[in-house]
Amino acid sequence: MACRHLYLFAYDISAARTQNQVRRMLRAYAVGGQKSLFECLLTDAELHQLCMLFRGLLGGGDRLHVFRLSDTVQPIFYGCAGSLAYDPFVIG
Repeated sequence: MACRHLYLFAYDISAARTQNQVRRMLRAYAVGGQKSLFECLLTDAELHQLCMLFRGLLGGGDRLHVFRLSDTVQPIFYGCAGSLAYDPFVIG
């Protein structure tokens, strides 16, 4: 099975239609997120495929940032946030 890594996607997209398309694509892989910020568990191939799709969607003033999060650092939670109560799994 391919190794998955946690990525953080943050976007600022002006067109509502494009926002919805990007949001739908990211939600398919999301293990967490809110509004324009998503945490996604992806293989290298899935990341590459998403990035290629986004290139065709985004306009000149749109921004999409992708950050690979460390596999070893434990997150710090504030407020009512907490980590997943289960290990994420993928059926595929």
